[in-house]
Amino acid sequence: MPRVKCQEHGVKRVEVPWARKGSAFTLLFEQAALVREMSVNAAARIIEITDKRLWRIVEHYVGKAVSPFNLSDIEPVGLDEAASKRGRNYATVFIDTEKRQEPVVFATPGKGKQPLKQFSAFLDAHEGDPANIREAVFDMSPAFLSGVAEELPNPQVT
Repeated sequence: MPRVKCQEHGVKRVEVPWARKGSAFTLLFEQAALVREMSVNAAARIIEITDKRLWRIVEHYVGKAVSPFNLSDIEPVGLDEAASKRGRNYATVFIDTEKRQEPVVFATPGKGKQPLKQFSAFLDAHEGDPANIREAVFDMSPAFLSGVAEELPNPQVT
């Protein structure tokens, strides 16, 4: 994009309707980069940019999609851990068990108590309250129960 040098405001880049402000890419390029069904590293190699640059695009659009979430009415949640790379990397996924369409509410790397703390903070940030969770469904070890009780104080655990 052309840049303009102003004595009063310094160097400014011309804003255009086909690119997001602050991005070095067109909207069409960002769309093409995000529709690939592969890992970020593999997609970045194919489109010949660094994975950090692609992650910034992903984070922008995920943040934009998640920001309007209103979780004030969520009561039952289901959660499960998934392992990849032969059990070395874990992710924990939280779902609203009352939703049939798009039930995933939150997903985060890791397992154990830390993802529960992150989910609790996510609820707070999106008008939810951990105390409103009345039911938690999961198939994890009994040791995990203490973490659920700390972060979600009122659930019936099944």
